[in-house]
Amino acid sequence: MIPIEGILVAIDFSNESNLAAKFAVSLAQEYKTKLYVLHVFDPLPQHDYLHEEYRKRRKDQLKEELPNVIPQSVKENLDVEEIVEEGYPVHHTIVEKAKELGVDVIVIATHGRTGLAHVLVGSVAEHVIRYAPCPVLVVRNPKDRFLYEWE
Repeated sequence: MIPIEGILVAIDFSNESNLAAKFAVSLAQEYKTKLYVLHVFDPLPQHDYLHEEYRKRRKDQLKEELPNVIPQSVKENLDVEEIVEEGYPVHHTIVEKAKELGVDVIVIATHGRTGLAHVLVGSVAEHVIRYAPCPVLVVRNPKDRFLYEWE
């Protein structure tokens, strides 16, 4: 078996990323390894006092929300570290955090956008795959086959 000593899951609070978290937890439990749960938020372009206050409040709010992604009952038997980062572009911040932490796998969801939506929004997952220092597991929910809620 290939040793996996750290897994990073990127979360955007969507149903798809909650499913990615479930896959990441399963991998972390199977490999008995640390799980890093990362949310990256975009900074706003303004640089005034109100903007700084907003950024601080937003980061504090996200730090309160992120621990709710993985249930406490799961965390009791798993080494989980929750991280909130500000960064743009998001994919660059995810890749740099993976390098910094030295993880062996990144787990990320894809929303499955196609056509104009894909061209306009782009794909964070696609960019993470392109620049990641390690293998990337991309999770896509095929027609609600998997449950989003924790069992």
